[in-house]
Amino acid sequence: MSEDKEMTLEQMRAKRNVAEAVFKKFTEAKDKFDTYAFCFFEGEDGKYYNSRIEKYWGGNFIPLVAGNKKEVLKVMKMIKASPLYNTVCTMFFVDRDYDKSLKGTDKDLFETPCYSIENLYAQETTFCRILQAEFGLSIIDSDYCKCLETYRARLAEFNQIISHFNAIVKYQHQCEPDSVCQFSAIRTSHLARISVDEVVKSNHHDRVIAKLLEQLHVSPEKLSQIEENLAQEPKPHLVLRGKNQLDFMVSLIKIFKDLNAQGDYFSRKLTRVYITISENRLSELSQYAVTPPELTEFLNAHRPQGAA
Repeated sequence: MSEDKEMTLEQMRAKRNVAEAVFKKFTEAKDKFDTYAFCFFEGEDGKYYNSRIEKYWGGNFIPLVAGNKKEVLKVMKMIKASPLYNTVCTMFFVDRDYDKSLKGTDKDLFETPCYSIENLYAQETTFCRILQAEFGLSIIDSDYCKCLETYRARLAEFNQIISHFNAIVKYQHQCEPDSVCQFSAIRTSHLARISVDEVVKSNHHDRVIAKLLEQLHVSPEKLSQIEENLAQEPKPHLVLRGKNQLDFMVSLIKIFKDLNAQGDYFSRKLTRVYITISENRLSELSQYAVTPPELTEFLNAHRPQGAA
């Protein structure tokens, strides 16, 4: 396939997810499915939300991917502009990111109580659930306690290493919103090297940071203040960029699995440790992810009429 054709296909895929196309799908389906809930997501976020919405709506909801946060908000505005859709149950789901919070601005809009959906996966609670379900460990096992101690120590080191990167991301959102930085193209492995014994800077770290600083023409004073504020956050795992947090947790789980296969680290070789985490991690780990009370409250408020 030529590069031109590949670009054309990519553009076609993107076009299917813009607000206008999603709005058209909604208007065409709303009469036929007038008792259904219509749910609008960024990217792959439905892999987290779908099973949680299903608890209230069964199969009577229609997930629609609107591409990104901007497009979700745009299609929400289009729907809210017409009284024709007032009786249709609509729910819009977006990440908090480092943008100005939208919480409470619309009863049908849910904003994550953390940086992004990935933060709801990358939590100690999730890690412990995986130890129990996938490694067969429980709180009474010394190996469970050892894993948890390692997780906490390595996470603290990891967050310290990526704090500067997160400050730059926040700086861009707050101070240079019109600038284009491909943060998603920066792999976590370009920032940190994770092992069971320590987390250290990657060989690429300083070069990646220098390039970002050059692109943004950063004010050192402002960046320093942002970094200082992030360092004082009592729950950094909720505030720091979720993709990196999830990458860290997944890396450590894979390390534990490999060490167990080698007969190292654990006091005994654990049997039936089959967990495999791919790029489809939002689906594979969804059952272990945290459901925050804010989401439960939101879904309760949008449950079908007459439902118990």
